[in-house]
Amino acid sequence: MPATAPAGLLPSLQDLGGFFALADPAGEHGDALPWVEVLSHERLAARAADVRAAIAASSGAPLEDVDPKVAMSALQVGLASRLWSVTMAGAVLHDWVPDLAAENLVASPGHRGPVPLGLRDPDRGYAVRGTDEATRVVGEVVLEDGLAALDAGCARVGRVSAQVLRSNSASSLVGAARVLSALRPAAATSAWALARALLGHPGLAPGGRVVERAGLPEGTGGAMQQPEEAFLRRGCCLFDRLPGHGLCPDCVRAERRPDLVTPGH
Repeated sequence: MPATAPAGLLPSLQDLGGFFALADPAGEHGDALPWVEVLSHERLAARAADVRAAIAASSGAPLEDVDPKVAMSALQVGLASRLWSVTMAGAVLHDWVPDLAAENLVASPGHRGPVPLGLRDPDRGYAVRGTDEATRVVGEVVLEDGLAALDAGCARVGRVSAQVLRSNSASSLVGAARVLSALRPAAATSAWALARALLGHPGLAPGGRVVERAGLPEGTGGAMQQPEEAFLRRGCCLFDRLPGHGLCPDCVRAERRPDLVTPGH
């Protein structure tokens, strides 16, 4: 583990924007707590309630029509996407995996807080060379630690199944590769190579797979690097339980029920 992170890492992540940025937990308005506290039963339940209310407000649906499991699934997708985005950008653009283990992670306890994701010590991390080494380190630091803690909390508090959470994580990884490739086209090949390798990791493989698009009904399958390939989850995110929301194109059920897929989702 090198003493310091690569020069320009945090500004580089900030420039990417969105889920790639790491907030400064020591900032003037920071309210960050250790990851274990963010995922405590009381705080996670309150956060899920906020997400449920936000979903109801944005969809125009009565609060009672929003399944609490959908809110917890959405909460996990948001945090998992941040973990994967930071991981992907660090490894692909800087040959560096920030220490995203639970011990080093911090975040605001509430939904849409000023510190969506931060690090106690942003200099902690791992230099990685090549896809194989990056996959091994990410497996240990993210999949089996920071992300595992998130999934355990969501399963415990929200009673969401492990299959739903694993599928959410796999889909979020593919989404991070997709966005990073669009923002930094020169890094697309490396980003997708890492995404494919991680999808084959034992901790994530049960969540989704890469398939040939030629065998899928039109409008189904998540976009990958090549037009002839697609990503399919092995579980459902549960969002189709929302009023007016169909299946996602990469849903495990989309291949059998393409008529239920929400166009352009």
